[in-house]
Amino acid sequence: MAELMTMREIAGLAQVQRPVVSVWRRRARAGSHPFPTAHERSGNQELFRRDEVVAWLEDTRRGNNPDVRADAASHALLATGGRREAEALSALLTLHQLAGRTLAGLSAPALLDLAEEHDPDDRFLFGELERAGDLSTGDPPTVDLADLARTADDLVEAAWSPSAAHRRLLAARLQLPGSGTAQVALTEPARQFVLGLFGPLARELGRPAVMDATGCAVDVLAGVASALDLPVVVLDGDGPSHRLTVRQLLLAEVPYCPIDRDGGGWSVTGPTAHLVVLPAPERPADGPLPHLDLLDEIALQFDDRQLVLCLAPAATLSDPLAGEALTRRDQLLRDGYVRAIVRLPAGFRPAQAREHSAVWLLGPADQAPPADRRVLVGDLAGATIDGCAGLADDLLAAWQGADGARRRAWAHLHPVLVRDLVSASGSLVPPRTPRVAAPARGGAGWAVDLRATDTAGRLAGYRFEPLPHTAEEVTLAQAVERRWVRVVPGRRLVVDGLPAGNVVVLDADSVRSPGRSPVRSAIPSSVRPGARSGPDPTPEASGAATRLEPGGPDPRPAGERPARGVDRLALLARCDADLTEPGDIVFTVTPTPAAILDVDGGSLVLAPARVLRLRPDAPLAARAVVARINAATTAGWRAWRVAVLPEPDRTNLGEALTDLAAQRARLVAELAALDALTHDLTTAVESRQLRITKENHGPNLG
Repeated sequence: MAELMTMREIAGLAQVQRPVVSVWRRRARAGSHPFPTAHERSGNQELFRRDEVVAWLEDTRRGNNPDVRADAASHALLATGGRREAEALSALLTLHQLAGRTLAGLSAPALLDLAEEHDPDDRFLFGELERAGDLSTGDPPTVDLADLARTADDLVEAAWSPSAAHRRLLAARLQLPGSGTAQVALTEPARQFVLGLFGPLARELGRPAVMDATGCAVDVLAGVASALDLPVVVLDGDGPSHRLTVRQLLLAEVPYCPIDRDGGGWSVTGPTAHLVVLPAPERPADGPLPHLDLLDEIALQFDDRQLVLCLAPAATLSDPLAGEALTRRDQLLRDGYVRAIVRLPAGFRPAQAREHSAVWLLGPADQAPPADRRVLVGDLAGATIDGCAGLADDLLAAWQGADGARRRAWAHLHPVLVRDLVSASGSLVPPRTPRVAAPARGGAGWAVDLRATDTAGRLAGYRFEPLPHTAEEVTLAQAVERRWVRVVPGRRLVVDGLPAGNVVVLDADSVRSPGRSPVRSAIPSSVRPGARSGPDPTPEASGAATRLEPGGPDPRPAGERPARGVDRLALLARCDADLTEPGDIVFTVTPTPAAILDVDGGSLVLAPARVLRLRPDAPLAARAVVARINAATTAGWRAWRVAVLPEPDRTNLGEALTDLAAQRARLVAELAALDALTHDLTTAVESRQLRITKENHGPNLG
């Protein structure tokens, strides 16, 4: 076994770039752990003893490989040998897994007998062992299977398991530069990216089988099926990559079922998620037409319980094509199989570092009329893999069809008519058409629309006058700099245990709610329609609002529900608390922006909620600011924009908004009273304590 390593091999063992090793060597010369000295020189290369390098890496904790000693042992065992020996070693590792025993001590005939026992039809390992000692191919030297079996056992011991040993063999000997597997291999981030896309789609089918229509997805099939704990269906084949794929499935203990291609007439039944990674290692130089033929072959046997996720070069799936390949791709689009097309960043395959990849999502044929068929497209060529976050959810919504589209705010995709893509004969991921802004409404248009909307005449007492001015906005940070507003942080105070009272406590939960009201103001029980007389049975509601009678959910928005209250004297005895002033805005930023207007003041605000206090002469309308905050989508409050309104517009708008808020409060109170009446009537009659009879001259309850 080779015991010497080059600087490049040390970098590979430590999982760092080659220049990093030179830096380690230079900086460690004067340290307590100097870098190992070169044992000998071969030409211009210095060679280092493997055991000294491993000891230095373990002592200094340098590099990114926590299994450096096991990998070093594996590298030593894998340092020599040709392709035929590597394939035989792969077969022996698989045999070790299937037999559940060590292979050392078995003679070559005994190893072949054991291989035939586990692979009687020679589908994945018997042929590799039988050919290992064959000289007819002219590959020297003849392999001693008994010695190779001992090497396989040593690899398993160094790597702790046959599957881990096989992964190292694959990287070191079966994916050598220039081989078919190396030409199509994906980077590790790319493999994880494919798994992140495929997993949610597969789970949408329940517990489907994973189908590999190439029959030789060496790079991803076993890892994806094992991670998702799903069985595999694989098209049968006798090429080296087909056999290697089956060995990987066996080593990962993934159940699989081979099926015959039958000249393209094959079919599968039941829930099936097809994972197609192109080009395949058996034919790494294939162009677009064979790839599109394979996708068409899959689509022809589709039913509504199948889908396809295909990763292939963008030159096949998204970029402009010509000739027969263009015709074949257009036909797949016209038939309605393609649900989504995404152009991806370059660098998915190390052997083709500048090549862009693309993804197709296919499903059963779209039943919409051909003229109305759409496909979702997205161009992420300029992003990174990390910048593609959200694509998995987009593809899942695309697979779900119209229902998914209604629930999804697209992160990367946008719909395009299929007929437009086909007729253009260009890229299948055209840029999103910018939205044309609607023409701004003038003052006269606003006046007409407001009067038409105000069918109840709630603004009848106000006159609208068109103005030629343009809107002026500032950020809250600018408003603070101009001393128009002041931000007061909420108190970090524990109020649990304080007696109930009339100081309303407002925290983030009090402010934040999808159904919140923009105003927190007490509505006296004397003006509430249908309000009951007598004391409020809930002391915590004292001073805030009259509580509805029990018996059903509170119909009021969260901002109008009774907040908890604490006793003022008890609060002041605990701390010198700053209470809100009338007209303060109480807001929070997490998890989403929300605000209410404290009309009455005198409330205790708890962090993380804050108070926005407007100066009396600030050119801002408080209720308009509340509406802006509730419509904000970002949590950085300093960037929120508010409108500047000089007098008299600020005062007049404030009065109009106050009138509308009061009318809203009355309507809410009426609805609450109506709900209470409905509940009490139902309870009284259902309890058989009351009989109700409709009188002709009575009020109509219908």
